[in-house]
Amino acid sequence: MYLHKRAVRVVKATFGLVSNNEALITNPEFFTSKEHIQCLLTDVHSVPEIPWLGSPDACVHVLDVPGLPAHIRTDSGGIWAAGDFSALDASVKDRRYSLFGNLGIFFKYSMATLERHYGIHSFHASALYIPDRHELVIVAGPPGAGKTVLLLSGLERGWLLFSAEMTHFSVGPQGCTFYKGALVDNIRIGNFLYDFPGVAEKKLGIRLPKVSDPWGTKISVDLALVSPKEDEIVNPAVTIIFPKIEAGRDTPVVQDISEPCKLSLQLFNNATEKIGATTLLYEAVPVDTVDAPDLMRRRLEDIQTFVRSAGRIRQAKSTLASARNCLDGIDL
Repeated sequence: MYLHKRAVRVVKATFGLVSNNEALITNPEFFTSKEHIQCLLTDVHSVPEIPWLGSPDACVHVLDVPGLPAHIRTDSGGIWAAGDFSALDASVKDRRYSLFGNLGIFFKYSMATLERHYGIHSFHASALYIPDRHELVIVAGPPGAGKTVLLLSGLERGWLLFSAEMTHFSVGPQGCTFYKGALVDNIRIGNFLYDFPGVAEKKLGIRLPKVSDPWGTKISVDLALVSPKEDEIVNPAVTIIFPKIEAGRDTPVVQDISEPCKLSLQLFNNATEKIGATTLLYEAVPVDTVDAPDLMRRRLEDIQTFVRSAGRIRQAKSTLASARNCLDGIDL
């Protein structure tokens, strides 16, 4: 059996991809195509192909066998998958939940590998950069919280996008370093049409397609035009926002959550959300968590250091607001 090989990088982590079916590890809709909502570029800044030199940080082995029920396991060395992935790939309706989809196991495993080998953690958060104040605005929350609404509100104000989905960071002797995240976001057309009508054309230079259901239709939007040139930002001032967006709320409810223990807990839970969750791939293949006790301990310690010792968190607040007043009551 001939095995195809390629190597890719996610932030700083390197991965060897090995399979008897080359299409499974090279399909551009998962690795490079910004037009597909299942692409990894909606999770991370880039997934470049790199030379396979020496030993990568981890390997993904995919054995495609007709008729074989799929089995997937992970360990500290990589992902091991065997099954009829050609059939599963052809039949799955939501392609985000596949091996290399943006809600699949490779994405989650890459976040764990960044922690294991480089001490780089990832908040489930978008991030906006205000260069004249050297300030990073981190908008943290689960799906549906309203991160995209605050992202668009920031772009309307002229801020720059540093990450649309995952905000990567590490702490060290020099302080805190943030690494550029995804510059592609899946955005509801209704957010453009009704909440922020000037952003699509004036800020992003895009024309929206005409659809019958603008709130039920998402499009993949490349936001690189409004991104800073820096791939890393060191020791910025930091504002952290935990939003909950509700339509029709005239007056926002803003609460301070900067007390160190409370903020550490919320940030730890947020940074654990993707890594700690189990996954159901192809609507039929359950995969266990990729988290581990040693990763959790280091994650908590680094987040506590970030909260208590970095000295750069200017404010941390939660807000219950509507789209148009989502930044009211926050000192920005």
